[in-house]
Amino acid sequence: MKTSVDATGLIREGNLQAFFHQSLTRTAREHRLGANDATLHYLTHLLTDYAHSERVFDRTADGVRLRPLASLYGDALQAGTVRERRLWLRRLGDLALFIAGRFAGRLSRRLADLDYCIAMGGNAYGYLHQTADASTGDRALGEIFGELAGDFARFVELLAAVTDRTATDGRDLVQLYERWQATGSPLLARRLRAQGLDVAQLAIAH
Repeated sequence: MKTSVDATGLIREGNLQAFFHQSLTRTAREHRLGANDATLHYLTHLLTDYAHSERVFDRTADGVRLRPLASLYGDALQAGTVRERRLWLRRLGDLALFIAGRFAGRLSRRLADLDYCIAMGGNAYGYLHQTADASTGDRALGEIFGELAGDFARFVELLAAVTDRTATDGRDLVQLYERWQATGSPLLARRLRAQGLDVAQLAIAH
């Protein structure tokens, strides 16, 4: 989807996916992170997918909660097949990257927590890279996982910069977007426009 900017500087884009891709590409360039386009597209889909809280949190008998990374790793170890193990480890890698990037400021106060996320996520992606099978169409993904594993900490910094840039008045841009989508509030629409999102185009895309 093509993204353009009008004379007022307002970003006109069809959806959050386009917004995140533009933000990731621009921030990677600013931070001189030579990431492959395929990897940036993967991160775009990750941020778009995890914009919905049900993808981040799990519903359990004790309510909605964020599963510990160690629990996901345990499920991966107990997997009956390589395919199942890879699915669990992909979830672990994605979640570790998202958490470390999204909450980098909080985790940095406890360096052990940040280092733990980086180690768990990097190792998960490393396994996915090593076990990628070209015959099943995983070769391209394997290269992406290899890049994420090899420079996991830098990609955490990239996501941290992007999510910090999309924050406004202490509230996440995604939360504002979801609230506007649910309510159609003109006030929320104005706040989204102030952040460069064209709500008219978003409504059409939806």
